Amino acid sequence: MKKHPRLYLGLLAGVVAITANTLVLKAAPLMAVNAESGGLLKLVLLHTTPVLPAGLLPVVKAEGFKLLFHYLTGLGMVGLYVLVFEPRLPDNGWVKGGLFSLLPWVLNGFVVLPLLGQGLAGGHVLTAGGMAYFFVANAVFGLVLGGLYAYLRQQQEAAGV
Repeated sequence: MKKHPRLYLGLLAGVVAITANTLVLKAAPLMAVNAESGGLLKLVLLHTTPVLPAGLLPVVKAEGFKLLFHYLTGLGMVGLYVLVFEPRLPDNGWVKGGLFSLLPWVLNGFVVLPLLGQGLAGGHVLTAGGMAYFFVANAVFGLVLGGLYAYLRQQQEAAGV
């Protein structure tokens, strides 16, 4: 990882950010909030289930697979943040992360959910509270990612690495 310290630090910050986002999303039912979760996987399965071998269907519908898919998708977003957006966004890490958090929210709300027939931002199936909660869950991801990544970069620079 010495060749790509930004990616390594992004991976560390990303795992923490994805975990925070996951916990926020998993907490929604405890507060009687229906917030969107797993839309991209639902869209992928909608188009791939007919061609999947029958034995794989229980695997891709298992909670463990859903969690793995969530983390892998999140890590893809982390890579985008570290390599493309973070160097170009203004201000400190918190602001950069907050701005970046709009990307997954917009992609999900304005592309994925409408393609699933759920309307813009899931308006056909979510309440305003559910939509707001999903926005907050994405903000948590971005803020933790941006803030922690900036902190780790500062620590790295202070150590002269």
